[in-house]
Amino acid sequence: MFIKLLTALTLFLLVNYMAVADSFSQFLDTASLAIVLGGAFAFAICGQGGWLARSRLSNAAEGAIIAGWLGALYGSVFILGNIGETPINEWIGPACAVMMLTILYGYLVSALLRMIIMAREV
Repeated sequence: MFIKLLTALTLFLLVNYMAVADSFSQFLDTASLAIVLGGAFAFAICGQGGWLARSRLSNAAEGAIIAGWLGALYGSVFILGNIGETPINEWIGPACAVMMLTILYGYLVSALLRMIIMAREV
């Protein structure tokens, strides 16, 4: 089970890294990651059993997605709140990219957690 999980996680992460390798730095944002991991952890607390129990991992996977979408909504509020301050073409692209990172991180964390759950059920 452990070898299968390690192989699957490595392959998944490698393929995703290869897809963004040319501009990997654009996909790094600590605030977005903190929002997603914080949401995943908060949802995991609501589960039953040990920290690696199926209930907690499943809750964390769902919490990561929900936190990711909430982070995107927070980002859109910040973007809309700053529309009148500077010319829009100077900041709208990078701001929208960072806003979307929380959704990306949420689904990425969820996929990794779900792979762990599926590997343990076999």
